[in-house]
Amino acid sequence: MYLVKRIKLITFLSLFFLISCSGSAPEIGQIVWQVNFIKTPEKTEILPTLSLFVLVEDEDGITDIDSIYLIHDKSELFWKLKSDTWTNKVLSGKNWVGSNRISMNDSSILPSGKYRLLVIDKAGDRDSLSINIAASMLELPSVNSFPELIIASDIKIDSGYSNNTLRVYDEQMELLKNLKIESGIINKSIIMNDTKNKAHWISIYSYNPEEGTGFICGPYLINR
Repeated sequence: MYLVKRIKLITFLSLFFLISCSGSAPEIGQIVWQVNFIKTPEKTEILPTLSLFVLVEDEDGITDIDSIYLIHDKSELFWKLKSDTWTNKVLSGKNWVGSNRISMNDSSILPSGKYRLLVIDKAGDRDSLSINIAASMLELPSVNSFPELIIASDIKIDSGYSNNTLRVYDEQMELLKNLKIESGIINKSIIMNDTKNKAHWISIYSYNPEEGTGFICGPYLINR
């Protein structure tokens, strides 16, 4: 979870009024985002989160990117991502950076409306694009909307959605494998063999195509 700060707009604008140095300015090629809802097996509380990744193009390289800001001007809130907090993915030789866990500090619902994404490099050059999150996408679902895993000698998958992914993690919660699955039963030994017995935690992710939102339930201990 990333720190949410409340600021006055004029202060924010002053903070980022930087003099650009020589070098190539960053460019935002594309933004991919999705609202997800997370529930742990032991609790009924639901955490709304935003998954957001941006395709960053910079001739000076990804190491030239200093920070990424997600700004909701109406509520005077922003989220700041740095290289030690963002996730970096290289797909087809392109750099995508962002986070799967953008949320409010108090686990409340994210504000709806327009967000500005601002990418700033070390010279102070920047590029920005906007996204709009409809209020309907942020309405908390019922607990019954979430998929479930029942773990015994086998793993039973109970989901009302056709698009499901089993996420397998090691003991330190590092992702080992993603498995596309349907409702039903999967043999636990298949997962253990596929991960060379490193699997320790699992969670299930389901996609709701009607709302374009995701449901995540977990993590569960794979061996109890």
